[in-house]
This record gives sequence, C-alpha cells and structure tokens, in this order.
Amino acid sequence: MFSRAERTYLSILGEGDRMAAAARLEREFPNPVYRRKLLWSIRQKVQRSIADWELYRDAALANPNLLPKGSGPAEVSRPVFQEPIVGFVDRLLRSLKRRGAPGGSSASPAAQPSR
Repeated sequence: MFSRAERTYLSILGEGDRMAAAARLEREFPNPVYRRKLLWSIRQKVQRSIADWELYRDAALANPNLLPKGSGPAEVSRPVFQEPIVGFVDRLLRSLKRRGAPGGSSASPAAQPSR
C-alpha cells in the first residue's frame, strides 16, 4: 500500500523518540515540501483504506474461512481471531476512534452482535 519512501518515513516515526525521529527525518528527507507531501500521501491512503479494512474485519469475524488455517487437527486449530492483519486493523480502528478521526464508524468487534 505504501511506497518505499512512505514506509521509511513511517518506520522513522514509529521508532518512538520524537526528537530523534524529527532529526532523522530531516536527514533522510531534507526537502520539507517532500516531507509534507509524504505525510499527506500517507494520510490519504489510510483514509481511503479504512472502509475496506472495516469490511474485511467484519467479514473475518462473521466467516472464519477468511482467517488462516492452523497446522494441527481441525479441533485444535479452530480459526480464532489471531490473524495478524485483523488484529492490527482492529487496533488501528480503535485508536482512530479514540482520536476522533473520520472513517472509524463501525463498532469494535467486541461490541458487535454475533452473526
């Protein structure tokens, strides 16, 4: 979904220390206009994809066939809510809802009725 430059930008931001990240961003991307363009592009891609990830999350909760199959017997490896992308998307959507970001409109999986 993200370009190589956007991934680099995000990985620098995700390292934690804001001051160190700001200094590293300036070194990696010396042009401030380009840094703003990267940030804008990342926000746009995330905003456009939120509805798609919500659809996947809801479908995965309703249909276990969307989750990966385990390596053991069917009784032991029953699909559970352990798919990394589903967990990641759920955490992302909950985080966006806490911040009041647009696009986080559906209820969290724990609050949804079983289907």
